[in-house]
Amino acid sequence: MRVSVVIPTYKRPKELERAVNSVLNNGYEDVEVLIGYDGEKYGEFKDERVKTFLFKHTGNPSFIRNRLVELASGELITFLDDDDEYLPGKIGRQVRSIGDFDAVFCNILVYNMRIGKYVGPAYNKVELKFENFLYIHKKFGVLVHVNAWMMRKDFFLRIGGFDERLDFEEDWEFGVRVFKNGRVKFDNFLGAVHYMYRTDGLNVNARNPEKFLRAGRIISEGLSGLDRIRFLNYAYGVAGYKLAKIKKKKEAILYSLRGLFPFPDTFALRGIIRALIR
Repeated sequence: MRVSVVIPTYKRPKELERAVNSVLNNGYEDVEVLIGYDGEKYGEFKDERVKTFLFKHTGNPSFIRNRLVELASGELITFLDDDDEYLPGKIGRQVRSIGDFDAVFCNILVYNMRIGKYVGPAYNKVELKFENFLYIHKKFGVLVHVNAWMMRKDFFLRIGGFDERLDFEEDWEFGVRVFKNGRVKFDNFLGAVHYMYRTDGLNVNARNPEKFLRAGRIISEGLSGLDRIRFLNYAYGVAGYKLAKIKKKKEAILYSLRGLFPFPDTFALRGIIRALIR
């Protein structure tokens, strides 16, 4: 069964080479690698399994991933960020694991760039409940990294791929729709390395509360009634807490207050307290 691995990239030639080699040397032969260059093409790959495409510069990995999936010939799709890498055997194990499911995800080994060492797996406990993938900052919350997924191409296209309105937290919004619309399996093995806290590439907005909230608002479009209200309280509360952490006191209080009514969110309370004592 053919697997297509899609890699958006922006000005990281050495990291891209490492990422591509981790796919080609993964131990699964029926694979193709689709590289999407964001505005500038670099590097050469002689392996016939590698296909390269140049897109206009958008700074939006969602746009590139969607275009690459449309071009893919594989029945199964996986994703890889250009600065990360697959661990040996990842692809083959997920092919065997997916069975009748629409999607399967694995665990991720995290490398902290700030301290220069591996800090362990991304997920210590996973409960396959929809709310755990919606409320990613609460207890047992899980944000599935794009590197962890394998899914059927027809399922990806059916749910609309990544939301191209988002260039940040797109993996959160995407994961919510995957769990809402598909049959999902968790196979707990380390399948990829994520190099956390990089300061370059397509997305360096890891502490951007406004973009977090924008993703939350888009996610809320798929909810209704009290579920939507509670979720928006949570999204505003987390954004307020994040603003307090970066010492934006006024904004933190305003966002946190929005997260208190009509259902008080714990992050909103923490955001107000943190803003007031700093």
